[in-house]
Amino acid sequence: MRSPQFEDAFNKLAAAEQQFLNSEFLAPALGGGEVQVRISGVINRLRVSPPEFRGFGIFRPTSHSAATLVRPATLAQRREYLAFFPLVRLILCRREGSQWLALPAHQGDRRFQIAGLAPVRMVEEAQQFDIVRAHFDGASFWFESLDPSRDPATAAWLRQQLAAGTAPNQFERPGLTPEERLAYALNLAAEARELPAAADPVGRLRAALAQAGAELVEYLEREDGYRVTYTVGGEQHVSAVRKDDLTVQVAGICLSGEDQQFDLTSLVGVLREAGGEVVRIGEGGMQEEHYWLVHPPRNR
Repeated sequence: MRSPQFEDAFNKLAAAEQQFLNSEFLAPALGGGEVQVRISGVINRLRVSPPEFRGFGIFRPTSHSAATLVRPATLAQRREYLAFFPLVRLILCRREGSQWLALPAHQGDRRFQIAGLAPVRMVEEAQQFDIVRAHFDGASFWFESLDPSRDPATAAWLRQQLAAGTAPNQFERPGLTPEERLAYALNLAAEARELPAAADPVGRLRAALAQAGAELVEYLEREDGYRVTYTVGGEQHVSAVRKDDLTVQVAGICLSGEDQQFDLTSLVGVLREAGGEVVRIGEGGMQEEHYWLVHPPRNR
């Protein structure tokens, strides 16, 4: 026998579903023929037609599992929808398929724990190194607009430096943020990662470190990687990286198990941001076995 509390909850959900069927709703569609909506706190997936539609649209339900596009949402409707979710500013690093991968524009923003690059969906009229306003709905970052408070000339200047292959420790620009420098180093490091694994390891490691302003001290070659000793701002660090793409295996500092989200160049950027305030793993710090027990590795 159903309890009164169960009956009440069931009736409320049924009423919400019926109201939903008699109304229109706004949702983003990524072109896969499906959207998500939340009804009384429950996430529902609906098939949409036409399935190739991509963008923010106004839909009308035809059943509990299907909906039809009524019209594309206006810019005002889109911004009204996104305003329900927290705003974050991101630096666009590189395009991957139909989305961009980005870094936080302000590392001090503790609302979001972003390790590595985060995908940003439905980016329009933006380029590499632009700072954008995006909203996080609990699962994805959705592009709203370029950040009007940031001079677009800075992003254009960084693109010029990247085309010239300039190392980040060899240029200076007033107002350039540490986050923008890190975004630049990540893109420049892509060239080093694309070198074949059989390439000269000294040259590869020196190039990857130099792009972020670090210096190689020595390295030890292992079967699947390198144990690299290097200096950053006068401080010596030791990290283990993979041979093929210089992805970090063990950072040598506490990254809460997110070591493999970084490569050697971006790890140096993290060390520079930390300014020496890091928890070391290995010699002179927490034992590596204890570190992985406390922070199980999170693979890419």
